[in-house]
Amino acid sequence: MAHLPLDGIRVADFSWIINGPQIAQWFAAMGAEVIKIESQVYMDISRTNPAGMAERKPGPNRNGFYHMLNYGKKAVNLNLRTTKGYELACELIKKSDFVLECFPRPVAERLGLTYEKIKAVKHDIIMISVSLLGKTGAEPSTWVGWGPMACCFVGMFDAQGYPGGPPRQTGGTWPDYSIASTVVFHALAALRYRNRTGEGQWIDASMGETVIGQMHEWFMDYFMNGRDRRQRGNHDDLMAPHNTYKCRGDDNWIAIAVSNDSEWKALCKVMGDPAWTHAPKFADQFGRLSNRDEIDRYLREWTRNQDHLSLAATLQQAGVPAAPVLDSIEIFADQHLWEWGYWWKMNHHEVGERIMPGIPVKLSNVPELNYSYPPDVGQHNYEVFGGLLGLSNAEIKMLIEEKVIY
Repeated sequence: MAHLPLDGIRVADFSWIINGPQIAQWFAAMGAEVIKIESQVYMDISRTNPAGMAERKPGPNRNGFYHMLNYGKKAVNLNLRTTKGYELACELIKKSDFVLECFPRPVAERLGLTYEKIKAVKHDIIMISVSLLGKTGAEPSTWVGWGPMACCFVGMFDAQGYPGGPPRQTGGTWPDYSIASTVVFHALAALRYRNRTGEGQWIDASMGETVIGQMHEWFMDYFMNGRDRRQRGNHDDLMAPHNTYKCRGDDNWIAIAVSNDSEWKALCKVMGDPAWTHAPKFADQFGRLSNRDEIDRYLREWTRNQDHLSLAATLQQAGVPAAPVLDSIEIFADQHLWEWGYWWKMNHHEVGERIMPGIPVKLSNVPELNYSYPPDVGQHNYEVFGGLLGLSNAEIKMLIEEKVIY
């Protein structure tokens, strides 16, 4: 493997589930040595989630959810609730550049994973903490929650609901993944700051505030105009048509967004210039915006007998912003994603071949990132505790028997 940008950087990764592991995965892919520190007392949920089990067979090394978030890393076991386990964790921290955790504040305090304690172990450490609403401030800083709860707290699910309906979730827990790339940027800025000044620092990251940062127009409209932009569904302030439309098949859809007159004329041409498109009320963007519901009815009638894939390609060739709404099967089969190199195949020793998502960025001088296999439970115990911390095999074996390395 070619020299990678973060070679020589080490991350002591105490995180679990989604956002922390995703942050650590970006570090690992770029060449950092990421040591995932976990315990069998409370195993990472991503290892045990039934939905990710290959052929629904249990096993902490078989889970596709875990594989997706943890390739490129090393893994050790430590029971931080034992005195010796915490001491070994501190020894790892002394040899690391970053410490990463994503526990609620009370849990982080119980485990001794606060910046005050970690800084006392290594003064120039860069510590990354990720939580629902940040670990400093008022009562919500102690709250426990998942990514969708962050969206609820800052109003996103209400804002994207359809008029007159209930709040609507996006599906999944995308704030976890969104905050990961945000935190990586700040972590690298902190690393550069440390290289210049010798000073480490604490990165206190909030999923909720990350979501707010992606909703600027909602809040600016209220601050400036006093308008509450709630329950807008697929509607846009300026574009019409701007919606999803049912196509041929059981559940096939296309998204179309027209932002100007030239795109509207191109759309009309693809449709065959039907008579309704020549109505004066559709002649300009303001008129189309005022009559968008009527346009949507016409478009639904037109798209319902179209193939969503071929229609999207035809519209794109004509200069109309459009895209098929793909399901997971179509995404896996998408030729562009394979040619671009996003999907890659892993032959795992327990589950066989598995398709994995890569890092969605290419570096021209780094043709090959670190896509090594996700580690088994405790796979690198002897390598890390022996090779890095200098324990003998006999000492490691004894600590395993005492359930310190556990």
